[in-house]
Amino acid sequence: MKKGYRAPGPVVAGVIVGELKGSTVKKAIRDGADILEVRVDTFKDRDPEAIKKDLKTIGSALPLLLTVRSVKEGGANPITDKKRAEIFEALMPFADMVDIELSSGGILKTVVNSASRHGKQVIISYHNFKATPGVKALQDIVRKARRSGAGIVKIATFVKGPEDLRRLAKILSEFNDLIVIGMGGPGACSRVFFPMLGSLITYGSIDRPTAPGQIALKEIKKEFGRYGFQRPRS
Repeated sequence: MKKGYRAPGPVVAGVIVGELKGSTVKKAIRDGADILEVRVDTFKDRDPEAIKKDLKTIGSALPLLLTVRSVKEGGANPITDKKRAEIFEALMPFADMVDIELSSGGILKTVVNSASRHGKQVIISYHNFKATPGVKALQDIVRKARRSGAGIVKIATFVKGPEDLRRLAKILSEFNDLIVIGMGGPGACSRVFFPMLGSLITYGSIDRPTAPGQIALKEIKKEFGRYGFQRPRS
């Protein structure tokens, strides 16, 4: 996905976990993925050179979103910030987009600058697995992420009920270029309906979920079709 690219209709990222296999990519395409999120933090082998070989073998079947999630925001394995920055830098040429957490401290600027040099789209993300902050706190997160170089801001928070969903919907209505997701059972509907309101990407599991309430890729695409929001395939 080129910098500034906007696909028509809701975009679904198929989330690749564990390892990068051709069979998984084929399943993602078959189930209707528009892009692939490669969650390197979940990989058994996180050596960039090994991942490069897999990426070269698979090729660029779909636009690729590179994520090396920190443990404090839902990452599967503890990886030092230094190592995360090294992985981002090594794999940047293969990615179309990168996702780096706002809380990443010293490496945030490093990764954003690297993405800018390579002409990649930058998602700066915020995850809260316990609650949905108040509207002002969410507004501050969006503005801080913008100042830090975000082309797209991702907000994913745990939803306990309708009030939390309304809060997230309000943020989605106030700002452009957002990804907004409600995690947990009560937030699952946001994965289908928020993209219809303008949330740029929703995430569907291919083999197993990576966040509470994450829905299978195939099911999300089915729901989009049910409500007339199926994105045309090229």
